Amino acid sequence: MKLYSNPQSRGMTVMLLLQELGITDQVEIINVPYENMHQAEYLAINPMGKVPCLVDQDVIITEVAAIFTYLADKYIEKGLAPTLDDPKRGAYLKWMFFTHGPLTEFMDLKGLGVPDEQIEQRTRSLSFGHAQSLLAFLKKGMQEANPYLLGEKISAADVFLGYWLIFAISLKILPYLDEFKPFIQLLAQRDSMKDIPWLQKINA
Repeated sequence: MKLYSNPQSRGMTVMLLLQELGITDQVEIINVPYENMHQAEYLAINPMGKVPCLVDQDVIITEVAAIFTYLADKYIEKGLAPTLDDPKRGAYLKWMFFTHGPLTEFMDLKGLGVPDEQIEQRTRSLSFGHAQSLLAFLKKGMQEANPYLLGEKISAADVFLGYWLIFAISLKILPYLDEFKPFIQLLAQRDSMKDIPWLQKINA
């Protein structure tokens, strides 16, 4: 497999999953500098001109949540994704796509400096609705984690949400609420997470 990525991109999230799956030696990492992303060679692979992009023989997967889901299912024996007939599969997918959709949309708008008043005027067209709703959803999920989102075992959804939660807190896009701390502190103990610079920042 080949992972087209960039050290300053969302592709770094996928690197954590490769470590958790224990497949770093099975994936060739191809660095695509920003200035090359819209050149014909790379656009032939991903017309969006974005990274990361995973190529597994004839299969091309873009979008981080899709790459996470694909890899966790491909290596289902590693235990990072519930099987299709597992009752926990629904909650797993919910967290994967909540992170990719409402959470990252909220982070992008806040990162761009869109005023809260303007966001409030557009709540019906935004996937996260209100900021308060997003926080309430996260708080409830963290309170129900036991200790991970799906119970006793970590899943790809924990890795995905955990990374973006840590990133958002480090940038002060989200507050570091008490409800978040047990989950983040648990993830911080994992080898895959230890080198995330934002993790050191929020625990400083």
